[in-house]
Amino acid sequence: MVEGNSREYGLVLVILSILASLIICLDLKTIYENRRLKEELNDNLLFERNIDTLNEKINEYINIDETIENKKEEYFNSIRKLEDQILEGKSDAKIAYLTFDDGPYQLTNQVLDILKENDVKATFFVLGKDAEDRYKRIVNEGHTLANHTYYHNIGKGLYRSPESFMSQVNQLEDYLYNITGYKTNLVRFPGGSETANTFHVRDSIIEQLHNKGYKYVDWTCETGDGSSKRLQQKSEWEWYKDTCNGQKIMVLLMHDYHEGTVKILPEIINDLKSQGYLILPLSNKSVMVK
Repeated sequence: MVEGNSREYGLVLVILSILASLIICLDLKTIYENRRLKEELNDNLLFERNIDTLNEKINEYINIDETIENKKEEYFNSIRKLEDQILEGKSDAKIAYLTFDDGPYQLTNQVLDILKENDVKATFFVLGKDAEDRYKRIVNEGHTLANHTYYHNIGKGLYRSPESFMSQVNQLEDYLYNITGYKTNLVRFPGGSETANTFHVRDSIIEQLHNKGYKYVDWTCETGDGSSKRLQQKSEWEWYKDTCNGQKIMVLLMHDYHEGTVKILPEIINDLKSQGYLILPLSNKSVMVK
């Protein structure tokens, strides 16, 4: 009887051992599965976070043009506030706007090199030319690209009517936008607004420009490089010193087709800086535009 009980007891122990082993195996498997699931969950969460981060970056790139425009808006608004303070006598600061008309030419690259070397931004009133590289360089290096009509053909009907003028503004606007992706809202009349006035179309053109979101700007001083007759009277440097003297906010007219301008441009920049001028790019927020 004792021997039978021993056998039964031994059998029970074997069964319990097997059950314990099964339970241990199941627990280990459960632990492993839980751990694997947690790892997968963490991986998924990490992946989702990476996707979220990637989406944020993508959105930043998608909206980068808007971001740049917002920063430019803040920049030009700040310049306008400074201009107001200067004119109200609340600031001793002085501002010089360097402007170049009728380009781009091959010499424009040299002008851009000089501006870059001196950490100066300018404004280029351009025409419609086969100069894709220079248009892009003007924009990419932080200068203001502005409209000077497509052809500048004063003697061939530019000022025949407001419509003839605006057609060239629109043509150049589309041309520049297709090349650079930049749409300007600043224009300069070829020959200045007084030239348009001699054709009795200035006021009508200004009205149409304003309706289209444009403003225009003339100049307050010059180097005389747009006229060979003027340069027979005195040098570019003398024109600059005589016409720009004493202005708190100046708009300096130059032409980037003239070798004399390229030659004296570093001297003009150094002279302006030595007098304490801030040399800045124009925008249609400036007090100098109309």
